[in-house]
Amino acid sequence: MDYKKLIGKYKTPMFLYDSNVLCKRINYIKSKLNKDYKIIYAIKANTFILKELDDLVDGYEICSYGEYEICKHLSLNNEKFVISGVNKEEYYIEEMLNDNVTKYTIESLNHYLLFEKLTKKLHKKIKILIRLTSGNQFGVSKEDFIKVIELNKDNELIKIVGIEYFTGTQKSSIKKINHEIDYIVDFINEIENNYNLKIEEVEYGTGSPVFYFQEEFDENNYFDELNKALSKIKGKKISLEMGRTIASSCGQYITSIADIKSNKVGNTIILDGGINHLVYYGQTMAMRIPEFEIFPTREDEKKPYNLYGSLCTINDIILKKIELNSPQIGDYIVFKNTGAYSITEGIALFLSRELPCVVIYDKNGKDILVREHLRTSLINCPNIK
Repeated sequence: MDYKKLIGKYKTPMFLYDSNVLCKRINYIKSKLNKDYKIIYAIKANTFILKELDDLVDGYEICSYGEYEICKHLSLNNEKFVISGVNKEEYYIEEMLNDNVTKYTIESLNHYLLFEKLTKKLHKKIKILIRLTSGNQFGVSKEDFIKVIELNKDNELIKIVGIEYFTGTQKSSIKKINHEIDYIVDFINEIENNYNLKIEEVEYGTGSPVFYFQEEFDENNYFDELNKALSKIKGKKISLEMGRTIASSCGQYITSIADIKSNKVGNTIILDGGINHLVYYGQTMAMRIPEFEIFPTREDEKKPYNLYGSLCTINDIILKKIELNSPQIGDYIVFKNTGAYSITEGIALFLSRELPCVVIYDKNGKDILVREHLRTSLINCPNIK
C-alpha cells in the first residue's frame, strides 16, 4: 500500500479501511463455522464499512436511532435489521415501524408495552427476540421473560420468535462459552416445556476476542471449539452477533510526527493524532505495544522514544520507550487493527481538534474518501454571541 501517496492526497490523521482485508476476514470466520449460522454485524463497531459488508453478512444489529439513520441513508435492506438497545424511544420506534422494519429485541417489560401500543396503533406485525440478562443492565430477568410470554398470549401482531443472549466482549475462554451455551439450552427447554412457546431462533453474541498486543492465541482452535459448543443448540436458527472480531483487522490509523524534543521524560515525539482517535481494548497508558510501522525506515542507531498525541493531558501517551531509528518531523506511523471502535470510542471532541478523514480502500485497490477532516469547533462552540 502506497502510504506516502495517500498521505499526500488526504493528509493525517487518517483512518484507512481495507475492503479486501475485511472480505478475507469474513470468509475466514464463515469457513470455521456451520454454514447454516447467520452472521449479524454489530454496527457500533464501525459504521463506515457498512457498504463494504452488505454482501458479506446476513444482518445488522442497530442500537440507536442515529445508527438507524446511517443505515437508512446508505439504503441498506431493512429486512436485515435487528433493532436492539436498552433505550427504545417511542418516536423512533414509530418511525421504524412505519418504514416496515419488522424485527426487534425486547429488554424490559416497558419495551414490550411500547411495542404492544405502537403495533396496535399502526396495525403492524413484528417479530421479537427477548434478551435474557446475563447479570448486567442488559436484558430481562427470567421472571420478566415469562411475563412477556404471558402478556403476548393473544397478540396477533407480535410474534416472539426467539432469545438473544450476550455477556460481553473479548471472551477467549471456551469453558465460559460452553457454560453460556449450556445455560441457553436449559433455559430454552424450560420455556418450551412449560409455557407453550416454540423458540425458533437464538441470537448469540460471541464476544469473540481480538488480540491487539503481543499475546499468543490459537484462533483456529478457538473457532473450532466455538462451533462445537454451538452445535449443542439443536433445531434452532442460530445467528451470531459479531462486531470487533469482524472489523478490527481491516483498519489502520495513520498519524504523522508533528514535533520532536527531549525533556525530563526522555526523547519525546508529538503526533498529530492521539488517544482522541486511537483506542485499543484494554490499553493502559502505553504499557502495551500494538502492531505498528513507521515510515520512512532508516538504518541509524536506535534510541528510545515516548510517543504522545496532540491533547493537552498527561494521559495522551501512545507508546512508551519505543526504539526508533532517527525519527524526523513529517514521518508517519501506521497503527494496525484499528477497524473496530477506535473511530467512535476516542474522546474525539476534547481540545476541539479536527476529526481524522476516513478513506476506504476498495476491492479494486482504489482509495475513496468517505469523510473529510471535520472541525469539532463547530460542535463545541455555544450558539450565542
